[in-house]
Amino acid sequence: MAKIIEVEKGSIADQLGIKVGDCLLEFDGNPVKDILDYHYYDGMEEFVMTISQKGEIIDFEIEKDYNESIGIELEESVQLTPIRCKNKCKFCFVDQLPKGMRETLYVKDDDYRLSFVSGNYITLTNVFKEELERIVRLHLSPLYVSVHATDNNTKNQLVTNPEGAKTFEKLKYLVKNGIEVNTQIVMCPDENDGEVLRKSLTDLASLRPYLKSCAVVPVGLTKYREGLYPLKAVDKQKAIESIAIINEINNNYGRFAYASDEFYIKAELPLPQYEEYDDFEQIENGVGLVRSFEYDMSVALDFIKKCKSKAKVSLITGVSFYDYLVQCCLRIQDKLVGLQWEVIKVKNDFFGHSITVAGLITAKDIINQCKGKVHKDIIIPSTMLREFTTTFLDGLTVKELEQELNAKVHICTGGDHLVEILAEL
Repeated sequence: MAKIIEVEKGSIADQLGIKVGDCLLEFDGNPVKDILDYHYYDGMEEFVMTISQKGEIIDFEIEKDYNESIGIELEESVQLTPIRCKNKCKFCFVDQLPKGMRETLYVKDDDYRLSFVSGNYITLTNVFKEELERIVRLHLSPLYVSVHATDNNTKNQLVTNPEGAKTFEKLKYLVKNGIEVNTQIVMCPDENDGEVLRKSLTDLASLRPYLKSCAVVPVGLTKYREGLYPLKAVDKQKAIESIAIINEINNNYGRFAYASDEFYIKAELPLPQYEEYDDFEQIENGVGLVRSFEYDMSVALDFIKKCKSKAKVSLITGVSFYDYLVQCCLRIQDKLVGLQWEVIKVKNDFFGHSITVAGLITAKDIINQCKGKVHKDIIIPSTMLREFTTTFLDGLTVKELEQELNAKVHICTGGDHLVEILAEL
């Protein structure tokens, strides 16, 4: 049940006599659980909407165009409050965070609704028959699911939740009913690598074509693991072995599995070509980030004329992307002649040097390693900041960083944006 707090004038609801204070109970006999029910039926053409009005239960048979809205606003209680994670994953990154960071960083959600709305990865361990049927009924597709292993014993050991063993069966139900799924495997050496990884990818291949992709990413280990299960970091040999397994599976079943860029960097192997990442469905997982950045930069360079530049700029990144960013700048200076640039590699003192991606660098590490060593213009990647904000992981803001470094910070969102920033400077 959801209380109606606003009715749009002239809308379908208004014409039916629905008032503020009435309660929305059901659609087609299904109870309204949250805002997703409303949005789904708001896009339908024919359905029955059940309203409670002054104690009277009224069924309205609705016929409308799919793009015509019912025209009501519901109370805040039906908005999506995250369902919390009930697992105790041995590799959980949240468990490896130090105390004193932003409170939101410690929130573990495992919500199938946010998977659909925002692309959050879920384990399906708190999704049961009723939720599975609702996913199918509302066609919440695509979903993003953390598999980690299809071997039941391995999965149970990794997530420390007996429901983890049922993930693959739940996936089979979803794809059988037309729900598309993107998956991920966090690869932990001696846990779910080797033959376990091969079996997992082979099993997932059987769910195609509705299973769209699988990203294999190396486990991230911070220095704050005291008292936690001992895990090994992915080394060069393990990265090489894992890439070989992924290539073998793709050769046998068609390409759907992708190693993250970090695997190739650790293996010291060339990254796949741009075309091999297909639709870049796993780019948020660090799959194809480098090639996408290079491609966007190349396209942008084709649109600018060769000219002289007096800009002086420092570009800040992590260990993993350093060499690639240097090569990008060398290409850019062929068009922006005279551009003075330096790429600064910031080591992750905060989380530990095994964390090498730019997205986990804190402002304090930038300040400690760059103060007094940078130009007046600095470029950082947007991945260093919390989405839609100018705040770093350690709570410092871009403005505070500018004050500490006495420089102007430019936030870069991609290869084309980098060219744009440098050209403007």
